[in-house]
Amino acid sequence: MEVLKLGFSRINYNGKEEIFETVVQDGTGRVLEKWKCMKRDYVKVLRILNNKFDLNLIIKEKKKTDLDWALD
Repeated sequence: MEVLKLGFSRINYNGKEEIFETVVQDGTGRVLEKWKCMKRDYVKVLRILNNKFDLNLIIKEKKKTDLDWALD
């Protein structure tokens, strides 16, 4: 059975939104995938990686309520 490591780090701040880089490595440290995406698209990337590598992650999205405009 192959062990996969999944890690991410914020790599850039462009004044509006962060860009995240996700690196997937196997048990030996060999890089299998590298993904860069905007923060708003990160949930989509996690779903792709979860399906591709069968990681069995539970991904929960925060749903916007009608009063979110008041908190900004």
